[in-house]
Amino acid sequence: MLEMLRNFISLTPAIIVAILTHEYSHYYLARYFDRTRTEWSKPGFIRRIDPVGLLMYYLFKFGWSRPYPVNYWKLRKLGYSKAILTALSGSLGNFVVGLLAGLIFYLSGLHRYSTLMPDYLSSYPLSYFADVIYWVMFIDLSTAFFNLLPIPPLDGANIITVIVPESYVNWLVKYELYGILVLLVLSLIGVIQLIMWPVTQFIQILSWLIV
Repeated sequence: MLEMLRNFISLTPAIIVAILTHEYSHYYLARYFDRTRTEWSKPGFIRRIDPVGLLMYYLFKFGWSRPYPVNYWKLRKLGYSKAILTALSGSLGNFVVGLLAGLIFYLSGLHRYSTLMPDYLSSYPLSYFADVIYWVMFIDLSTAFFNLLPIPPLDGANIITVIVPESYVNWLVKYELYGILVLLVLSLIGVIQLIMWPVTQFIQILSWLIV
């Protein structure tokens, strides 16, 4: 019980960082490319919370947020590259933050104090800070890879919307509502966990290269 509470307390800041990084990346790039739109409301954390996606973060260590409203069809008319880059910006932002957190975690020696590492050195509050940095690394990297799946409401689905012919767009939007249900089922039967295996491997490789 104590371990679950400790993980919850250290995991929560990492989830907040991942969601804000992801949605603000979309926001800033969409705002940069679409100069015709005059009013842009900032994403904000509370407005971007998806209850199911948030629960997934705590249960499976990957999840999603409520997407910042970006008109990818309009961006596509401004250029395919702009639309695709905007759709990818959330994952790219998460990857950069996750990589930086990993470098800090291992280069600073924080990994020696994290309760998530074997044979750790207990030193509160340093151990708590080390756990937070570890989860920032892990959650951001998992969010980066997970969002590339072509299932709504993930970014991979937006990329598909951008590149498919116009005649298929309405068909894709029609089945968008089933996306979350598909993600839940695939997570419960372990398929998503298999797909996310590269994240764990990447973190291990990162530790081997640095430590």
